[in-house]
Amino acid sequence: MSDSQAAIWSSLAAEPEGTGWVRRRVIPDSGHDVFFGESRPSRSKRVIMTIYGKPEGLPRRRTSSRGLEVGLQVDSDQVTVQLTSNAGRGGDPMFTELADDVVRVLAAQPGQGAAARVLERVVAWQSFFAAARDRFSSEAAAGLFAELITLRDLFLPALGPSGALSAWHGPDPAVQDFLASGTAVEVKSFRGNGDGQLRITSERQLDEVGVDQLFVAYIRLDERADGTGMTLAELILDIATNHLPPDTHLAFEDRLMASGWHRSLADTRPERFLVRSQELLHVREGFPRIVPSQLPTGMRDVSYCVERSALEPFVTPWASLIPRLEELPWQ
Repeated sequence: MSDSQAAIWSSLAAEPEGTGWVRRRVIPDSGHDVFFGESRPSRSKRVIMTIYGKPEGLPRRRTSSRGLEVGLQVDSDQVTVQLTSNAGRGGDPMFTELADDVVRVLAAQPGQGAAARVLERVVAWQSFFAAARDRFSSEAAAGLFAELITLRDLFLPALGPSGALSAWHGPDPAVQDFLASGTAVEVKSFRGNGDGQLRITSERQLDEVGVDQLFVAYIRLDERADGTGMTLAELILDIATNHLPPDTHLAFEDRLMASGWHRSLADTRPERFLVRSQELLHVREGFPRIVPSQLPTGMRDVSYCVERSALEPFVTPWASLIPRLEELPWQ
């Protein structure tokens, strides 16, 4: 959180007890009306943003989420967004991070489309809250690390920043981790000795229905308490700093939050990962898998493991997919 906004919350907390709401204005030079508030006596926190200008391109999807109430009023020349922490007395400690973040988004780009950008960010935060961030495990960190390696080494070189981020669907369980014009890539990570195995968590993950070609990016990782390798936070910083232009950072952060990650979690995931190998497996006829068409009526939510040793016939060069992606008609 920025020092100035932390000072505002401290000022609100110092207000005497009573009833109702106390509030302070923030970013007064933005051309919009933005306030932080705190209720009495519950001390729940609130952000009220009146964003001026014709509302255009507002996101349709506004998910519900624990700990956060979202109020929205759309008029012909302005949009009012009200965010309230409903996590009990004092609210969720992450709410102040949310407040700081959405204000940063508005302050950075206060012009045309500001309301849409703010609401898209709110949706990303709702996805983050829904992803049970307090259970962001080492396994989740390894999985996200592998997705980011695939983003950095495969999709960014082929599609560029905007195209690669648009293709990344990892947080959405309904589709494969990456999908671009009929080419899908499911990412699997393995930590341990030997060739390892693919852990498949749904009968749809390796189903080719709806896609022209399907691949598995199989990333073997060494996990280390210290020393060589990178933490998840370091990999995220590397991608943002060295591979993405600033105008794509918000979209990148949106997808990270939808995966359950926020920079405030960096200290909770200190493990370092070293990439041992990156393989691409072509899912085609003969690939060992279970798909919905094979299941008896009434059976679903199938999970299983496939030994890597059984997949040698399906290995294809990692770099061979880059020219295929570059030739996709949507670019």
